[in-house]
Amino acid sequence: MANIMAASMYMKIALVCMLVGTLLFVIGFSTVSWMVSSAYNRWEARGVWKVYSCGTSFCTYLSYGAWTYFGRNDYEHVRATQALECIGLIFALVSLLVLLLYLLVDSCRRRNSLIAFVVCVFAAVFFIVVGIAVFAIKLGYSYHVGWSMGFAIVGAIFMFVGGIMGILQLTCR
Repeated sequence: MANIMAASMYMKIALVCMLVGTLLFVIGFSTVSWMVSSAYNRWEARGVWKVYSCGTSFCTYLSYGAWTYFGRNDYEHVRATQALECIGLIFALVSLLVLLLYLLVDSCRRRNSLIAFVVCVFAAVFFIVVGIAVFAIKLGYSYHVGWSMGFAIVGAIFMFVGGIMGILQLTCR
């Protein structure tokens, strides 16, 4: 077993960034306040999985299948966002696993493991950012970014920094 304390500063920073980034992304991904609107005398927050809607007399959580937008039920962009964010989460978890193996197992402390880590991190960031863009572009001007999407964005930034640390480690080896 290798010792994390013996790892380079780049890899220690990468580990912290990946742990924080993944945690923030999971919190943002699973909560309901990605986009928020207070138009039409009601308050509404939309997440990747549910809509929280308040009318004049009640508030409720609804799934996208049970909720219509001006009589339409066109949520292909939500399904695309769900798929992209799930793929991003899978890549983030795989990259975290590869990083932990690289840091903890002597036989995994090879250049190939580091390259796999960097590729998985940047794939995760790519899918997360594209998913956020798809969700944000479709909703329009009456919405603004909610705290859940902010957590997901900050999580992706932390992961990106972790990937940069992996590239710096690659160039130093």
